[in-house]
Amino acid sequence: MFKSLKDILPGTIEELGIAEQLKRTAVFAAWRTVAARLPAHARAARPLRFQHGTLVVEAPSSAAIHELHMRAPQLTRDVNKIVGRLLVTKLEFRVRGQRPATRAATGTLPQSAIEKPRTKPASPEDPDRERRLRQAIDLIENPAVRGQALARLAGSEEQEPERCTACGTEVSTPGLCPLCQAHERQGSGE
Repeated sequence: MFKSLKDILPGTIEELGIAEQLKRTAVFAAWRTVAARLPAHARAARPLRFQHGTLVVEAPSSAAIHELHMRAPQLTRDVNKIVGRLLVTKLEFRVRGQRPATRAATGTLPQSAIEKPRTKPASPEDPDRERRLRQAIDLIENPAVRGQALARLAGSEEQEPERCTACGTEVSTPGLCPLCQAHERQGSGE
């Protein structure tokens, strides 16, 4: 006697161990359909990972992340509606190219990231100072800030630029910037 494919397929999928991959594929496809309806800056968001009901989505900018956060409940409903069952229970968003936060879900740092308190302050002669500073710099998530910190550590950072004595904007020569010079001339009646 023959069995219908509808009866055989679920058991076969479980036997082959591909149920999770099929769920992930269905969720990713549903996300692409839902994302196509988003505003342009959020439309480029791409699914990154799907595990235990959580869909992690990577977006090109923090503005897109903000847009996605505001729409998260509706996005979750829409993805599940397209899939045809409740698979996505939570959405997480990340800016493309940034490492995920090092904080655990509870909001506390993992034990491995907590440095033991030092009994004495580090001195410039301390042989481990550079190693510890490099470890601390490696934890900086912003690439520009991390680069500045590494440059400062290496001593290759440029000298501080000259600033306008009135407003603090960067100037090429010491003294007042052109705008403050003009304002000063107007005030003196020249």
